[in-house]
Amino acid sequence: MGHEEFDNRLFASDMLPDPYPVYDLLRQQDPVQWNESINAWVVTSHKDASIVLKGHGYSSDRVSLARLRYPDTAQTAFDVLSRVMVQVDEPQHKKLRELVHSAFTRTAVQNYESTVIGLCHDLLTPAIERGNMEFMTEFAIPLPLLVISEIVGVPPEDREMIKQWCDAYSFLILNFYVHIEEDRLADCTAKLAEFCAYLRERVAAAEKAPQQDLISSLALAAQNDDTLTVEDVVANCILLLNAGNETTSCLLGTGMHLLMEHPDQLAILRADPSRIPNAIEEFMRVDSPVQFLGRVAAIDLDLGGHRISKGDMVLPVIGAANRDPEVFASPEKLDVTREHNHQLGFGTGPHMCAGIQLARFEARVAFEFLLNKISVLESISDAREYSPNFNMRCLLTLPMAVSA
Repeated sequence: MGHEEFDNRLFASDMLPDPYPVYDLLRQQDPVQWNESINAWVVTSHKDASIVLKGHGYSSDRVSLARLRYPDTAQTAFDVLSRVMVQVDEPQHKKLRELVHSAFTRTAVQNYESTVIGLCHDLLTPAIERGNMEFMTEFAIPLPLLVISEIVGVPPEDREMIKQWCDAYSFLILNFYVHIEEDRLADCTAKLAEFCAYLRERVAAAEKAPQQDLISSLALAAQNDDTLTVEDVVANCILLLNAGNETTSCLLGTGMHLLMEHPDQLAILRADPSRIPNAIEEFMRVDSPVQFLGRVAAIDLDLGGHRISKGDMVLPVIGAANRDPEVFASPEKLDVTREHNHQLGFGTGPHMCAGIQLARFEARVAFEFLLNKISVLESISDAREYSPNFNMRCLLTLPMAVSA
């Protein structure tokens, strides 16, 4: 397969079922190579991806560069994206991250263990009574959304609407620096405007009557900091609501799918549930929800034997780095006992996922609960359909037979 063919295929819909053979071939050709179709350097080795993500000489401000590709009608959406902490550099990044850090520390998330167990029970009980379930829509999607909504401060009656807005936002923020077609961009922009309007009302209410939630914490912080605006609060609440549900839903679906495909690995976890946290890292490695990230070269620099010019877009492909045979033995193989698993699914460096402790915690509690309560779990269908959002790799459905 020639280099031009890669350009035409990279991140296209025909890669959705299984992108990993393309990644492997790209890495074998050259782990750092320029891709004309997306005007970016594509990085597929673990070593080079780690260098980029650790940030020395690379900027996270993709918005300033990429927004120039899009029409005036979309610029209000890019104004929102430009304020979220994953899109800004220091010192603003550090300030925003510190504001939300306390809500996502390991100690803080442990406070939600009984809540998560209760939600798992409520979601799973009807399925066990029936003997079957659609795992994605009945468990993997609602569980993280309910938990992050509780933390941020979104009332239960609004959570279905929040999910729809998060889907649109997720597509926008994960793909804008590669390409988004005009119709999809218009739809995402409209939904993001609705999301912002809703959260401005929630912030205003929190300013008048603060609660024990993240919206209130951020709203009060903005009142006491001249450099933090209401729009900053709104943008970062959107980020947290999105990151706190989308990636964890994908992780839960991927993990369950992998365990049903590998009954030997499932047996290991049943015999020793203490291995579940290790298994979660392996799920993230084998099939990471976020497939690639973007950075902009802040200076001229060298990477993998290539000269990267200031202003060039650089895409570390997480899905490829996590299967680099230079780092992982038998990288295509699921091994829940794998040690020293330096997978990059949560990122690395200063922009490592702020909700990493919450995601790990929720997944651990969920899989402990599921494997304890379900004695038999089997896939009902071999068909696998993935979300059209290439950069949020997530099963749309996962029908299962279950019994206690």
